[in-house]
Amino acid sequence: MDTKTVFLPFALETLQIDVGQMGIATYPPGASYGPRTVREWEFIWLMEGDAVYTRGRVSVDAPQESMILCRPGEDDHFLWDPVRRTRHAYFRFHMLDPYSILPSIDDWPLVRQIWSGDDLMASLYRHILTWGNSDDRELLRMDVAHLLSVFFSGQSAVGSVRQKNASQAIEVACSYIYDRIDADPSAPIPLGELAEAAHVSPEHLCRLFKAALNQSPAKTVRLIRLERAATLLLRSNYSIGQIAEIFGFATPYHFSSSFKQEFGKSPLAMRQSATDYDTPPLPRLLSPVQAPF
Repeated sequence: MDTKTVFLPFALETLQIDVGQMGIATYPPGASYGPRTVREWEFIWLMEGDAVYTRGRVSVDAPQESMILCRPGEDDHFLWDPVRRTRHAYFRFHMLDPYSILPSIDDWPLVRQIWSGDDLMASLYRHILTWGNSDDRELLRMDVAHLLSVFFSGQSAVGSVRQKNASQAIEVACSYIYDRIDADPSAPIPLGELAEAAHVSPEHLCRLFKAALNQSPAKTVRLIRLERAATLLLRSNYSIGQIAEIFGFATPYHFSSSFKQEFGKSPLAMRQSATDYDTPPLPRLLSPVQAPF
């Protein structure tokens, strides 16, 4: 048996890893992403919907609740579910001299299935997303090293970590916004509907949002749409006009103006910067509240 495989969980602890851009992308049925040349390591978790993942000349099915490890220097392409929405989490990272420790590339799995809700890969992934904006880079390095060891070995365990800081009404309201936008990105979310979901009056909900986020519920809805639109802008083949329509903006001009106000650059400029693999800035979005995974 290969000694690298035997000692993999221990050897990976020595890897120098730096975690970069991360997020959650939601696609309408039939969308695609790529072809692209991968510039950084990237872990993708298919949370909803199925996909076909192509790396080089090899295509494999990536069903719901599976993970894909994309490696730099290779060409890949995604075809998302043709009949239902697809939702996936992703994060990018750098590794220094990984091939001296990782198993032979010929032994790598293209896709690893998550077999239950308490699979360790899912728990580690949630932990990385939860703490991705923290200053504890060593914690993230160890999490990614552990996730890599589980991905290669196929071992799993139980556990879950999530950070909660906001009031219950804010948590419920924000979760409702994410669910509604994922279900129908362009549908309006009236204040009364949002307050009813949070079991408070519209006036009280506005006060809670102002105190916790320093913005109104309506602006929070708009920011979440822009956050989702930014991800689709960088990780799909849709035009800017199509993305504006998907997320319910009246015109491409309205979308571009709102986008530039929050991101500091136009949708076109951000898409062009992504070609050079710049990490885009994120909007001032829900800092006390963790987006639902």
